[in-house]
Amino acid sequence: MKEHNTIIISIFVFICLILLGSYTYTQIEHWRYIDSLYFTVITVTTIGYGDITPKTDTGKIFTIIFSFAGIAMAFYFLSLIAKFIFKKQLRSKLAELGRIKTFRGVRRVRARK
Repeated sequence: MKEHNTIIISIFVFICLILLGSYTYTQIEHWRYIDSLYFTVITVTTIGYGDITPKTDTGKIFTIIFSFAGIAMAFYFLSLIAKFIFKKQLRSKLAELGRIKTFRGVRRVRARK
């Protein structure tokens, strides 16, 4: 249950970060919101096509700061999801092999013979 809460909180924070970055670019660079959202997403995912770039010094400084926070949050978010998927697959494989039996949320490990 703790993993689910952590993932939900990280999704919420990541979405807030994307929306905040998009809003800030609309204010600083006077871009349309869809262009700001597009630039924010390609920045935090490190794609960086280069078709849209900040023109003002304030926008460039914001991009430097935002990139560090946004990329770090994106990697953290993706690592949480990968960890969750890996644990789920590992548990199902161990249960399939008879190494773990689940009973009402309690894991019981069978002793090796």
